[in-house]
Amino acid sequence: MKTVVIIENEVVELKALVNLFEKWQWKINVMTATEEKAAITIMSKQQVDLVVCDLAVPLGNKLKNFARLTSTFPSVPCIALSAEDGTKREDVLRHGAVHCLEKPVDTSLLLQHAEDLLQTATSGMIRGIPIHSFLQMLENEGKTCTLQMNRKNDTGLLYIKDGQLIGAETKNFEGEDAALIILGWQEAVIRIRFFNKQRKRQINKPLITIITEAARLKDERDKHIAQLPINKNHQLPLHHLPTMGKRIPLEIGFRMELEFPHLDSLFEATLVGMSPDNYLIVTNPLPAEDLKQMKGDRQRILIKYTHRGRVLMFKSQLLKTISPPYKLLFIEYPGVLHFHELRKTKRSSIFIPCTFRLPGGEELYGVLIDLNTTGCLFQIKHKERTNLPQIKMNTRIMLHCLLPGVKEEQKVNGTIRNLKINSSETKIGIEFENPSNHLTDTIGQYLYSIEVTAHRPPIFARSHLPV
Repeated sequence: MKTVVIIENEVVELKALVNLFEKWQWKINVMTATEEKAAITIMSKQQVDLVVCDLAVPLGNKLKNFARLTSTFPSVPCIALSAEDGTKREDVLRHGAVHCLEKPVDTSLLLQHAEDLLQTATSGMIRGIPIHSFLQMLENEGKTCTLQMNRKNDTGLLYIKDGQLIGAETKNFEGEDAALIILGWQEAVIRIRFFNKQRKRQINKPLITIITEAARLKDERDKHIAQLPINKNHQLPLHHLPTMGKRIPLEIGFRMELEFPHLDSLFEATLVGMSPDNYLIVTNPLPAEDLKQMKGDRQRILIKYTHRGRVLMFKSQLLKTISPPYKLLFIEYPGVLHFHELRKTKRSSIFIPCTFRLPGGEELYGVLIDLNTTGCLFQIKHKERTNLPQIKMNTRIMLHCLLPGVKEEQKVNGTIRNLKINSSETKIGIEFENPSNHLTDTIGQYLYSIEVTAHRPPIFARSHLPV
């Protein structure tokens, strides 16, 4: 189902536009906003295929806000409605509108433009072609588009203008760094989307230079992996946990990875319900094209997720899919869980205010929420309009904090080994760099005291199901 966002602050005109689109095609999901800022909020949370924006109110900030919307979401086409003269119409088109219709609007022309854009906004999906080869094809043809790639828990976007790669982004990186990461992906499905040319140029190097550099980095990674010693003693042991009559360690809202044998990509889903010993209910992340291939089959699925320092996995079957009112998958309840223990050292949840300093001198303020003798987890809660500096993996940093049992503030050097960013918080996994014996002993004693306290027998015994 396609989603259209209508931006209109006049109640009567908004109602007329909503009625027009709903009567035109009942399979369209129409959402409304009174201003561009509200529309940006909507578009940040879900897929939107078309925007219709009324610019007939006095321009000034209106045009500036419209430009902010089109530059933030360059892969979503916009139709502007304006009562201004031809000069202003050219300004609107220059700021990212695909069409600018003067009011009173010719409704038949508006619907014709909407139909064309909804058909071309996502024009196809490519499988089995390396990303670099497809980019070279687009360069030869001088095409303009956005390429969207989904891989595991990340989404990559490449912006192509007249055949040239001008920008790229992933969840954590932008520009050339993001392009090099995306070009190293091997199992990505390419989706061709619209591009309004409003993204500023981030990449100035020729495409062949970017492709060559990405290939060199991939070769270095592959060579490094090949040189690693193969020692079965270093492999994490696999444990097994029967689940008959037990609730598995999986809570509502948990994110998990789904792997289907006939699909190349991994898909991320969210648990929304369960009936122990019967089935799990998860959100359906599958595109409509892939879902059609599964109709009528009890598909085998491999599910993976992490929980309290474990990587858990199980094989299951797809029992049923539903779409109205929500897209959901019903998955057979697992009979056995398999898991790896990731943590080799004792850890404890804590809450210690801390300062995090980057190599350039920038400081971030947050808390340590997890600690062991070799590293810690640093958390930053996002506030409104907070712009964090770019944080990269393997960057050396310095922590300033007052650790348990230490009277003076400590300066601890470390390296970023893990990074997880979402809309509400940033979590940074840090490996300590050559910690002193005193610091290691202090942390060890603190963790031991926590463990002893946690294992004291309770005053009243409570029965519970083992995990």
